[in-house]
This record gives sequence, structure tokens and C-alpha cells, in this order.
Amino acid sequence: MKLFKANEDGWYCGYWNNSPIQIKHSSNRPLKNEPIHKHSFAEYYLVLKGKLTIQISSNPVEIKPLELVMIESGEPHKIIKKSSDCSYLIIKEKSFPENKELVQST
Repeated sequence: MKLFKANEDGWYCGYWNNSPIQIKHSSNRPLKNEPIHKHSFAEYYLVLKGKLTIQISSNPVEIKPLELVMIESGEPHKIIKKSSDCSYLIIKEKSFPENKELVQST
């Protein structure tokens, strides 16, 4: 049995503490202007409170409380909007350093 506590960025577990998956809780954090990117594995977003909008490929997808979206391996995505009360989990099915590939704009 292992008990994980979140670090200052909200990550509970990942390669740094010998977990095969990564889990992050995010709330009240400013939205970063992150470039569109993809991973070589699936990534899940579970909204606990509020609303979260993710651009997946070129489609905006709004996620509401207790909805879970799976972003398939290789699908370009980025968070584009979140409500002020938004609280959500990010779950990555694999965990290793430098697991993000930036996608060039066309």
C-alpha cells in the first residue's frame, strides 16, 4: 500500500515516486497558455466542480461535473477555458519524463 500526497503543482503520483500513472488535482490555479500538444498514451479529465473546456483536435469540448473525457493517444489537445470554480483531475495512463509532444500549427 502507498499513500500519496499532492506536491505544490497538484501532482499526486507519477514516475518521480515510482507510480506507473500520473494523477493531478487542479483548482484555483491560473489557466496556463499551454500550446496544443499530444501524448503517446491516453489522458483523462474528470471534472469535479464547475466547467472545463478542452480543445481536442480542432473541436472545443465542454466538460461538466462528474463527466470524464478520454483523450486518445496522439490526439492534439489543450485546455482553453475553465470556470472560476472549476476543480478537476488529470489522469495519465502512463508516467515518464518529457511525455508531451508539441503540435505544429498549420
